[in-house]
Amino acid sequence: MKVKHFLHYGAVAVVFTVVGIFIADMSPAERVRKASDQLQSTVLEKVADKVSGDTRERVLIEHPSLISRVMEGGSFGGKFSPNIARHMFSRDFQPAIDDAHEMTTIEPVGERMWLVRMPIVNSAVFETDAGLVVVDTGMAPAGPALLAAIRSVSDKPVHTIILTHGHVDHAYGTYALMEDSPEAEVIAHENIIPRFERYLKLPASLAHYMSQPLSDMPRDRSELVWPDRVFSDRLEINIGGEQFVLQHRKGETDDQLYVWVPGRKALASADYYQGFLPNAGNGKRVQRYVEEWAFAMREMVALQPHYLLPAHGEAIVDPDVISNSFLALAETFETITEQTLAGLNKGLRKDLIVDSINLPEHLASHPTLEQKYVSPADISKMLLKQYSGWWNDIPSHWSPANYTQQSEAIVGLAGGVEALVTAAYEAKQQDIVIASHMADWAWMAEPEHPQVQQLVIDVYRERILDPSSNTQEILAYLDQMAQARERQLSTVQ
Repeated sequence: MKVKHFLHYGAVAVVFTVVGIFIADMSPAERVRKASDQLQSTVLEKVADKVSGDTRERVLIEHPSLISRVMEGGSFGGKFSPNIARHMFSRDFQPAIDDAHEMTTIEPVGERMWLVRMPIVNSAVFETDAGLVVVDTGMAPAGPALLAAIRSVSDKPVHTIILTHGHVDHAYGTYALMEDSPEAEVIAHENIIPRFERYLKLPASLAHYMSQPLSDMPRDRSELVWPDRVFSDRLEINIGGEQFVLQHRKGETDDQLYVWVPGRKALASADYYQGFLPNAGNGKRVQRYVEEWAFAMREMVALQPHYLLPAHGEAIVDPDVISNSFLALAETFETITEQTLAGLNKGLRKDLIVDSINLPEHLASHPTLEQKYVSPADISKMLLKQYSGWWNDIPSHWSPANYTQQSEAIVGLAGGVEALVTAAYEAKQQDIVIASHMADWAWMAEPEHPQVQQLVIDVYRERILDPSSNTQEILAYLDQMAQARERQLSTVQ
C-alpha cells in the first residue's frame, strides 16, 4: 500500500477504532458525549494532519461525535465501511477491497439459496442444476468478496447474473464474477443502457453528488459490464428446470426489477424494500417513482412469498411479516401521494404542501418505516418534482437575483457580516433551521471571512447532531462543513 494511503486511512481507522471503544454499550446520547469528551482536540488535530486531501474525512476526525450520526443510515441495514462508501466505483482501491472481504458473510435462506451480506448491500444467490443465478453484484470493491463468499458454498459456475437496476451498489461488482465465469449471461432491464450512458456523460457531477473521487469514476464504455440481454416489461426464463420471473416496475429507478422464483416461493426484492423508509426522496438523485413503487409492493404481496431476499437488511422467512411490511410501505407511499396531489389541487404553495405531510400513527411508528435516510417531506418533494415545474410559487423566484446577490443584500440589512454572524449564533440556541439560513447567507456573501467560516462549521455541526436530521441531509451538511474547513486551512497555509 502506498504511504499516503496508509497515513490517510490509518488516521481514519484510529478514530473509528477509538470511537468504537467508547460507543459500545452506551445510549446514543452517551456515545456522542463520550466520543467528543474523550478524544481531545489537540490529538485529533495531529491525527487529522495526516489525512491526505479529503477535507470531509478531516472534519469527521476533528468532530468524532458526527461519525455515529453519519453511520446511522449510511449502512443501509448492513455493515458500514467508510473505505467502501468513499470508493464505491473503484476496482483497485485495496483498503476498500480488504474491508469487503473482512465484512462480507453469506447466509442460507431456504434450500440452495443464500443472501450474501456485503457492506451496505446484499446479493441473492440461487443454485440450480445448470449453475448459479446471482441477483446483483454489489459495489465495485466488493466484487471479489462476493465471489469468495459464493465459492465458500458452491463450486458451480455462475450461469446468470441479474441486475435489478444500474445503481453502483447493485451492478458494479459484476466484473469479478465474469472473470470467474466468463460464459455467464448478464440480464437487466433495457433502461439500464441509458442509465449507464448518462453516468459516462456526467462523471464529475456524479462524483460530486455521491461524494466520490473523480478519479474513481468510469469514463469509457469498457470500464462497465454491459448486459448481454435486456427486456422491456416482463421476462420469464428457465434455468436448470426452474422458472425465474423478472418483473420491471419503476421505483427507486426507472430500470428497476424484482425477481420471483415461484418454485421456491422466493422473492429477491431489489430496492423496493429496505427495512426503513426507503430512498424515495433523495434530493441529490434523479426522479423516483413513488406511485409505481407502491403498486409494485402490492403486486409482490399478491405473490405470497415465503422467502424474502432483500437488497438491504436481513432476509425474512415469515410470510406474514413480509406481507405486513410491504403493505405498510405501499400505504405510506399512497398516503404521501394523496396529500401531495391534494395540496397541488388546492393551489397551496409548494413548501406548505411539504410541511403539511403527516403520516397516521400506525405508519409513523411502524418498525420498518424508520426515517433514517429520507423523510415523508422529502418523498413529497420528489412527487412535486414529478408532477409540476421547477417554480416554487414565490413570484420573485421566477427570475431571481442569484443567491450571492441576495445574501449580500441581507448582510447589508443586518448591519454587516459580523452582525449577521452574531445573530446566527443567537438563533442557533433557539432555532437551528433559521440559524442555518443565516449561515448560508453569510457564507454566500463573504466566504473568506474567518468568522463566517467558523459559523458554518458550528451551525452545521449542530444540524448534523439534531435527531431530526436524516442521512441525506446530514451528508449535505457535512459537505458544507468541509468547504468551510477547507477555506480555513487554505488561509493558514
